Amino acid sequence: MMQLPAIDYAVLAPLIILVATGLLVLLVDLVSRQAARNVLYGLGVAGCAASFAASLPLSGRTVTTLSGAFAADRFSWGFDALLLLTLAVTFLLSSLKRAEDGGSPGSYAALLIFCTVGGMIMAGAANLIGIFLGVELLSLALYILAGTGYPRQASQEAALKYVLLGSLASGFLIFGSALLYGAAGSIALADLATAAASGAPLFVAGFGLWLVGIAFKLALSPFHTWTPDVYEGSPLAVTAFMAVAVKAATFSVLARFIYTVFQHDSAALIPVWALAILSMLVGNFGAVRQGNLKRLLAFSSIAQAGYIVLALSGVGSKGLSTMLFYLIAYGFMNLGAFATISLLGDGGEEYVDIEGYRGLFFRRPWVATWMTIFFASLAGIPATAGFIGKLLLLEQALGGGPWGIAMAATLILGTLVSFYVYFKVIYQMFLPAQGQAPQFAGNAAASWVAIAVGATGVMLLGIVPQAFYLAQPYLAAASR
Repeated sequence: MMQLPAIDYAVLAPLIILVATGLLVLLVDLVSRQAARNVLYGLGVAGCAASFAASLPLSGRTVTTLSGAFAADRFSWGFDALLLLTLAVTFLLSSLKRAEDGGSPGSYAALLIFCTVGGMIMAGAANLIGIFLGVELLSLALYILAGTGYPRQASQEAALKYVLLGSLASGFLIFGSALLYGAAGSIALADLATAAASGAPLFVAGFGLWLVGIAFKLALSPFHTWTPDVYEGSPLAVTAFMAVAVKAATFSVLARFIYTVFQHDSAALIPVWALAILSMLVGNFGAVRQGNLKRLLAFSSIAQAGYIVLALSGVGSKGLSTMLFYLIAYGFMNLGAFATISLLGDGGEEYVDIEGYRGLFFRRPWVATWMTIFFASLAGIPATAGFIGKLLLLEQALGGGPWGIAMAATLILGTLVSFYVYFKVIYQMFLPAQGQAPQFAGNAAASWVAIAVGATGVMLLGIVPQAFYLAQPYLAAASR
């Protein structure tokens, strides 16, 4: 007789609540086709709050369920909180007058929710099957969301490119996972360490293929080519969600894999460090010539992915807290920047060209001020979260041996180049004004709430970073 694994429903409660929220949104949309968009998105925000409340009792614990296949620990809790915050802010941005949801806000909201469920599964997955299930749940919903800007041709192209290249990356991921299972005889990450130490060719091949799939999801160069087109073509709110949620979820997988399977001086990690260096260079230099803000932020995300890998190069568990700190800072910076873009026009694509921001300070001074803060943080200006984050990354990289030093040097070079990239936008806003002042989007209050969330995070983590590091003992314990 088959014995079913024991299930700890307290551990799965945040996921169960979020899944129930998605089903409720679909049911309300089905029963009342005239349900207001804001009602459906309000249900989504309420589900985020309920899921976060259910996760609070888990914040100081390390427990597993489903026979060890899923872990709820201090490490995954931080990622879950970031994913839920990102989902809530995305609902705020999606509530704008002309936000693109494909004309079906219920399906759109449910897809965003199930995307987040996939990300939370990735954050807690302790075996290869759990990782793949989380990746595919996240990706399949995003493929559809990228195309919800129909009938814009760019949105259709974005969805097609994303699904074709994403499916190819998934093939690498599942084939690599099969080889890793063949090398270790187990799908549990903890059991892969023995095979990694032996350096078996089957394990090396499996890890190489698995890494290609993960690098695609992170937009690490040279697997980044989809990123600018997909960011540009997707609806603004979806792009904001994609920029933060996908990176947070996938980095949780990469970090858990590296800390569980490898030692930091493992030669098998050299490809990871090489991808980080290449991404920092390609992302920053590629952003120099961009005239579209969404494409600029896409190249920025490529560079930022390279930066975040630096947190894993140093020895010790502080790398986990450093990575989570920078991811949270990156989330606040990006969500704030996208919220500022969405504030102008009708929440659509009217203000994605940099030239459209000429003289913005003289026409909408508060909008220009917040945009300046977010882009200054992305550049790493002192008193912002981006500055503190890059200092912490440098500290980790300098303790990571020759490859860590090489990545630290590349980070410094990339940061210098990024000053030009981000201040190009800021410079436009302070040039003499031309034309009429742009109108605020319908339901602009939602954007202001999102901007307030982003600005508070950027300034709090920049001025009082100790507030985050009060949680460092919890994060450190997660790696043991």
